[in-house]
Amino acid sequence: MRLLTASAFAACVVVPPAFAGTTCNFNIECYMTEPCEGSGWELTVDMDAGTLSTIFGDLEVLHIEAGPAPQVSARGDGALYLLTIGKEISFLTTHIAADPATITYVGECFTE
Repeated sequence: MRLLTASAFAACVVVPPAFAGTTCNFNIECYMTEPCEGSGWELTVDMDAGTLSTIFGDLEVLHIEAGPAPQVSARGDGALYLLTIGKEISFLTTHIAADPATITYVGECFTE
C-alpha cells in the first residue's frame, strides 16, 4: 500500500465547505476522569497543508468524514486526535500513547 504525504493527501481530498478557514476555540478541558477545567486552547484547520495547526505545532490530517457534524482525524507526536465540528458545539479528543491518557476539549469552531 502506498502512503500519501500530507500535501498529496490534502490535494486528493474534497474539502467540505465547513472546513475552509475554520478556527476552533476550546474553553473546557477534561483530562482522563478528573473534573473538567477552563481552557484557552485553539486550533485552525489548514486543508491546503493537510494539517490542524496549534500553538504546539501541526497535526497531520489522516481522514475527513463529511456529514452534519464533520469529523477530522489527525496525528501528532505520540497521539491521535479526533475533531468533531457541530453547529453549536465542537469536540477535540486526544488519545496519547504514553501512559496512555485522553484529553477532551469542548468549545466551538467557526469559519472565518
